[in-house]
Amino acid sequence: MRALEFDAAAGRRLCNEDSAVGRSVAVAVAVGAVIADRLDPARTRLLDLFPPHGSGTPLAYAR
Repeated sequence: MRALEFDAAAGRRLCNEDSAVGRSVAVAVAVGAVIADRLDPARTRLLDLFPPHGSGTPLAYAR
């Protein structure tokens, strides 16, 4: 996995100038938010079902 760095002001300017780019970014942000919302409960369920070896309490409750 690779992290990318970019100039946020230039990105906002590009989204304002080119509506297709702006829509694509908005869709990507919305999809990312849905995925993040679904991954957190899935992680909790998996930790409840399969706690780490040797732990007395599942990590889901150790937050």
